[in-house]
Amino acid sequence: MKNVSLFKVTAMVITVAFASSFVNAEDKVIEKSQADAIGSAKQPTFSTLIEKLDTDKNGMLSQAEVSANKNQLLHKEFNKMDANQDQQIDEAEFNNYLAKVKNKTADLAKSTL
Repeated sequence: MKNVSLFKVTAMVITVAFASSFVNAEDKVIEKSQADAIGSAKQPTFSTLIEKLDTDKNGMLSQAEVSANKNQLLHKEFNKMDANQDQQIDEAEFNNYLAKVKNKTADLAKSTL
């Protein structure tokens, strides 16, 4: 049996929690034969977040806007998303963060199987 580090387990839990916070309970269930287990998760889009959270309508998310939403995971991951540290998350930063998380999750899943 392989040993799994606490860091890997924590990273997986955070990733799954982040992804699941954006999944709608009324979404249709996808058959396993239609999509693989890793790539089938519905990913949040930046436009969805902007629509729900961007109160000043500047096309970016500020730390105050994220905090006002009370999404603990989004608030916690804000600084990791904000690559240029300007206290704003733009679409490129958001998409880059999602790509990194997806790659880490896929690597973690491969290493544990």
